[in-house]
Amino acid sequence: MKKVVIAVVIISLALTGLAFAMPQIEKEPALILAGSVFPGAGSSVEGALSNMTAEEVMAQMQRAADESYFSFKINARPVFEDGKSKGTLMIENPPYNVYPMVVQIVLEESGEIIYDSGGILPGYHIDSANLLKELPKGEHAAVANLNAYDPESKEWLGRQSAKLIIKVNA
Repeated sequence: MKKVVIAVVIISLALTGLAFAMPQIEKEPALILAGSVFPGAGSSVEGALSNMTAEEVMAQMQRAADESYFSFKINARPVFEDGKSKGTLMIENPPYNVYPMVVQIVLEESGEIIYDSGGILPGYHIDSANLLKELPKGEHAAVANLNAYDPESKEWLGRQSAKLIIKVNA
């Protein structure tokens, strides 16, 4: 009997809560989060916007995809005849990129920046260049940090890195 009384009290409280919540729900629209899908609900109409052709929609989607893509080319094994000469860096910001980039090469052993490209726009490249520091003969482990920037605001957007082995012949 005690369990029945407790159950009735709980049900009464739940119904009272619902009675107060129902008018509130009807007055304010519900927030639908991404992933919440209610087929047939609302006033949506199937298909693309009527003021855009299928080609325009595809072009818009391609622009969004292109803007999220960042690629680069760099020689993973540049060679320098000596510590003072230009080496075969062969850095390219391909023309299909939308972001300018700056390349900094850092020695793994010390973390010292030994090369800074300055800005490289999409469609531009650097064949060869001198390092900021004269390296001794031998092979040197390094990392090329390729930093992408917003072309309008010049704000840093992100970085990709590539391991290099720099060879100095003499």
